[in-house]
Amino acid sequence: MAATPPSTSERPAASTPPEPHHPSRRRAIGIGAGALASAGLAAWAGVRLFGAEDEAPAPVPAPVESPSPTETPFVPAEWMSGAAGVGVADGAYAAARGSELDISATWFDNNEAMLKLYTLQPGEEYADWTKPLDVAVGAIDLDEGESWARAATGAYEDRWRQSLTLLRDTWGARQATMYIRFAHELNGNWYGWRVRSDEVEDFKTSWRRYRALQQEVFPAAKLVLCMNRETVRDEEAGDAGIDWRTLYPGEGQVDVMSVDYYNQFPSVESDQGWDAAMALKDQWGAPKGLQGHLDFAKSVGLPLAVSEWSGNAEEGDMPVFVKRMHDFFARHGGTGAGQVLYEVQFNVIMDQTDVPDQWLLVGSGTRMPRSQEMYTSLDW
Repeated sequence: MAATPPSTSERPAASTPPEPHHPSRRRAIGIGAGALASAGLAAWAGVRLFGAEDEAPAPVPAPVESPSPTETPFVPAEWMSGAAGVGVADGAYAAARGSELDISATWFDNNEAMLKLYTLQPGEEYADWTKPLDVAVGAIDLDEGESWARAATGAYEDRWRQSLTLLRDTWGARQATMYIRFAHELNGNWYGWRVRSDEVEDFKTSWRRYRALQQEVFPAAKLVLCMNRETVRDEEAGDAGIDWRTLYPGEGQVDVMSVDYYNQFPSVESDQGWDAAMALKDQWGAPKGLQGHLDFAKSVGLPLAVSEWSGNAEEGDMPVFVKRMHDFFARHGGTGAGQVLYEVQFNVIMDQTDVPDQWLLVGSGTRMPRSQEMYTSLDW
């Protein structure tokens, strides 16, 4: 903590350099209207000044240790910090962590939902939400006979246009940015829009079609390309799997890269485990660690979002993962290429799964109490 500034009569001469400025984390960034500046405290090292009547030698400033060439002062960065799920709509989540949420997320994960927009309807969870919102929408449904090959020809553009129009009109006059996460986790094997190794070019053509529609219908929104942190191949289809980096559709086609990142496969139990995880690659040589995803975003000139993240109660209660996620955001936050634009903690109870409270981090029902204690002790 910075020392209390000395009185005017005790301050050192103007040529004495101040100590580094240490801003605190901000609240309520209005992305879409620009980032807010951080606030901070300046600190001075007090040196007693002798008057002419004193018979003391001239003051000698206290020695200052110079940082080594590889060290730089760490100043927490700006990023939008958010959550989705339990306690978000009623304010309980923000109260638990002691700070307002900057962003949230919602999901319309099939062909019907992307046309109904359930949680944005009057009286629903995000009907009156005025902050930025990450909106995950589907794309196609392979399990219902649709394909990326047909999507590449424009077969589903009427549905996509209708969905984008409804998103625009439902969002209305709200000034905050909507981040549209089209075909999210496409490198996994669980969604109807999964991309197999022989569909990469069809997918990229389809994405460009959706991008053109988005810029025509809802240009104020931002388009997000979101990966699962590693590829999971479609074994039932005999798929060979893909390097997810080959799915990038090209310059100007994406506004934000994103990754969904959970503490699993392997789980992080220590600082050493975290450091090792940052450098991991999947079996196709693509980045699996969070640092690798950030580096890829930088290589294509885009910021990174972590649209979903949480601990995993089935893996255990590991507060070090929460701490290191926070530190990563604080070190890399920002709006530029290779910076973390926003993150959303996935505090969702999934009733349709075998372990519905698996990801619940904040709330009375959490099975990760030490992780919750860590989360609520940090400055978001």
